[in-house]
Amino acid sequence: MSKSKNLSNADTVICMKQIFPEEIEVDPVAVYNNDVRTPLDSRPWILLNMVNSVDGFISFEGRAGGLSGPADKNVYQIIRGLADIILVGAGTVRAENYQAPKTPEGNLAELRESRGQEKRPRIAVLSGELNLDPDMGLFAERHPADKPPLIYTKRESLKKNASQFMSSAEIVDFPEEELNVSRVLEDLLNKDAKIVVCEGGPNLNAHLLAAGVIDEFCLSVSPRAVGGEDPAVFLNQPVDSPTELSLDRILLEEEFLFCRYLTIR
Repeated sequence: MSKSKNLSNADTVICMKQIFPEEIEVDPVAVYNNDVRTPLDSRPWILLNMVNSVDGFISFEGRAGGLSGPADKNVYQIIRGLADIILVGAGTVRAENYQAPKTPEGNLAELRESRGQEKRPRIAVLSGELNLDPDMGLFAERHPADKPPLIYTKRESLKKNASQFMSSAEIVDFPEEELNVSRVLEDLLNKDAKIVVCEGGPNLNAHLLAAGVIDEFCLSVSPRAVGGEDPAVFLNQPVDSPTELSLDRILLEEEFLFCRYLTIR
């Protein structure tokens, strides 16, 4: 399905097939980077990026990597390259053994520079209990030029565990019993984040959806059926009413579907 062509700057463009709204070949780097994403007055633009099996599960044997493939990994890195902040829940950080963000290559690096972004996106973790390992790669192996990862936690948890992260993370605490995602997003906007890419998991996804703050859903549909039980689903909590979405685009590569939905306001 894919083709590649060499450019004069030695970057390689991978062409993918767009099947909606029209059937054409596209460069996914150009497609995702040409989309308009405008932050609101009170928060950044929120893009939820997830991979899903055809039977509706977000992981196999506890990890999203079991659903992935080369095409999905390529789109995943392209979408990460859009972000000022990558927002993720603590459970996903542990399950996927999160590492420090890599430096985008080629056109992705040039596009970040043209937008005035840092060379690498910053990670922000929601961890109400602050039960993270300070020795994992996310904290211990970050690039020395980068700001440390952000951790949003409850004040009570900070009192118990803050000393573990004094040199490896920037911690923001809230006095509430439950973390409020709207307050987290407001704080990220105050830290100059314009585009936030959320990578789950299902608990964080549900809180974002319930708060009505997701602007864009990028859903990779993996050509696999895996079976399983909760909580390996996209959302693990009910919401009061459905969120209406508009299908903006579908790309096809290696039997994966890459769907972009926009929230109808």
